[in-house]
Amino acid sequence: LIEIVERKQRPKGRYIVLGDMNDTPTSKPLESFTELVNGLKQVEERGGTPDFGDTPPANKRWTHRFKESGQPPTYDLFDQVWLSPELAKRQSGAFILRRTKVTRDGTDQDPAWVALDL
Repeated sequence: LIEIVERKQRPKGRYIVLGDMNDTPTSKPLESFTELVNGLKQVEERGGTPDFGDTPPANKRWTHRFKESGQPPTYDLFDQVWLSPELAKRQSGAFILRRTKVTRDGTDQDPAWVALDL
């Protein structure tokens, strides 16, 4: 992916790479993103406040919840927003919209987005 971006963008270009990466930001498949800025490094939660029971997430930086039978749930940041260094200078916020329930709501992911001053 990074090779494609490098072929199509100027070195000081402003671009964004985003989507459901199905991996965490520090995973081996995303190691090539070293030149990009993680737009979700510091997030503000919006929307609902789910009842996590006895197993709340360790931090706010998650968009995916998985609960295997008999195991505690895991919370990972699979939906990601990566910014070129030039575009990152224009970032004014980062958000994750929380659903009100974490089970039986038709999805296992919460949407994430960034605000940019363009």
